[in-house]
Formats: sequence, C-alpha cells, structure tokens
Amino acid sequence: MAKKKIFALSESLASGLEETISAAQNYSGELRIDVIPIRKIETDPDNPRDLALTFDDLQNGLSESDHEYMRKSEEINSLHSISHSIKEQGIINPVVVYKHGEKYRLVAGERRTLASILAGKIDIQAKILDSKPSELKISLLQWIENIERADLSLHERLRNLEKIVVIYARSKSIQVDQITITELSNLIGCVKSQALSYKAVLTADEELKSLIAENKIKNLEKAAVIAGIKSKEIKLYAINACLAGATLKKLKAIVEQGQLKREKQKSSEKRGRQATSIQFGVTKNINVAKIIIDSVLKNKALTHVTEQFNKIEWDDYKSISETFKNLLKKLEELNA
Repeated sequence: MAKKKIFALSESLASGLEETISAAQNYSGELRIDVIPIRKIETDPDNPRDLALTFDDLQNGLSESDHEYMRKSEEINSLHSISHSIKEQGIINPVVVYKHGEKYRLVAGERRTLASILAGKIDIQAKILDSKPSELKISLLQWIENIERADLSLHERLRNLEKIVVIYARSKSIQVDQITITELSNLIGCVKSQALSYKAVLTADEELKSLIAENKIKNLEKAAVIAGIKSKEIKLYAINACLAGATLKKLKAIVEQGQLKREKQKSSEKRGRQATSIQFGVTKNINVAKIIIDSVLKNKALTHVTEQFNKIEWDDYKSISETFKNLLKKLEELNA
C-alpha cells in the first residue's frame, strides 16, 4: 500500500502568506493590481530614501561630476542581480504605489523599479492604492515588502521597525518603551517570542547597536540575548564570543554560567564580609543583665553619669532593655 504523502508549508512561506493576508485585510477595497508605465512613477518626497540613485540617473546616465558618483555607481552594481532576475522572470512581487494626480508615488519597491529600468523595462506590475495611506500604514507596507528581501540586514530591519514603533507610539500618545510585546507582535505580524527579541534589541545600548550597524552581529536572537545581559563583564565576554562565531545555544550557556558565577561570588562575599557592628546577644535572665549593667557602671570613667541609671525597674524586661540601649549610647558619645 502506497504511503500517503503529507504536504506542509515551510515556515518562511507560511509567514509570508500570513503577512500577505494581513495586508489584504488592511487594504480590502483600497488596493488593485495593474501594469503601469515606469515613466509615471516618482518617489514620495515625504518618505526618506536609503538610496542616492534616482530614476533620472538610470534613464540619462551618471555624470562623473556628480559628488555622489561613487556611491551611485556602487548602488547600480548592487542592482545588477535583481535586474538580471527581472529580465529572466519579470517582477515576481509587484511594487506598491498610490495615485497622485497623473503620477504614481512609490510606497514600497524602489529597488525593483530601479532594477526594472536597468533591465530596459518600460512598465511594471504594481499594487495601486487610490489615495496616500497614513504614515503608519506606509511604514507597515514597507516593512512587509522589505522583510521579504533576502539581502536585508538586521540593521535595516531594526531601522525600519524603529520608524514603525515611533509612529505607532506617537499615534497612541505613549512612549516607545510603553509599547507591549503583544502590541508589537500584532503590529508587525510576528510571534511574541520574536517581538520580545525585537524590543530587547531596539532598547539595547549604543555599543550593541553599533556592532549591528557595522554588520558584525547579524542574528536577531543572538543580539537579543546580549541585550538582556546586565553585567558589563559578562556582556563583553558574550559579545566577543558572538563575534568569534558562537552559536545561539553557546551564548545562552555563557549567560547562564556567568549569572551562576556572579550569584556564587555574591554569596561568598556576603559570608566573608567583615562585620561593622557588635551584637551583644540576648538573655532572658534578669540577674545576668543586672551583673552586666552594674559592672559597666562601676567603671570610674562613668561616675559622673551613674545617677542617670539609678531608676532601673529590674522586674521589667523593657525597662532593662531601654537602660542598656541608653548606656551603650552614652558610652559611644564618651568614646567618639
């Protein structure tokens, strides 16, 4: 009997479908897909750009007198692989635009548009919104578009996410650190464990963020583990281990071992700490208390204050205790 085949979606495909469904629900009735002329597409002046390269640069050619010539040349080189793919297979994932007069303004897909021009295309498949989305919706659409890029670095992801949480916090009149894990999870359509990692890294110190920006730390989960370390010594050790190629499991072990070591050190320090005060103990025997107090008061150095301790009620534990406290206080004053 033939085995029954079981088909399952990969994690990445399932995640992509979930995000697509989420986007479709958010823009139901507002979005349509069509093929539009590339010459009618323009960037949105209200949206910050990561690239120096413009549509005109590709259509008219770069000028060596351009002060951004070297940077733009590098950006063109980085677009060649996308351009080759578009020549062979066309645009797999349409760009996102909104109607602006006779033009279309880009929400997401600037690299694909530039690569299409480089590939010699005159039109492009686009998801068209009838009007400009809100600032938050634009950021979320850009997040969904960018998160599918295989070459997207952790730094780029965090920079995009930082923009989203700032806009979201402003819309809710709260501080960024007040955004809950559940809110962040719902906002970008990820599981809570991943949202927890994102939040940890977003609020990390500048040293860790610099290493991420320099592409020295590329893994979100590893960065989150390091971000959660409070001890500077353990954090430095973990960072060096991460830079040397330590696995996520190894980093977690470093943290656990480091914390256990610190707890043992604290316990040892507590046990071996030098005493800074003297405890005389406790007795229920009034005669013992009387012997101690009388012996102290017989000291010649205290003859001038002895009268202050003549009214002791020897059948009252509280009176004896107060007398002894006052006696200690007087002795500390005399020996200050």
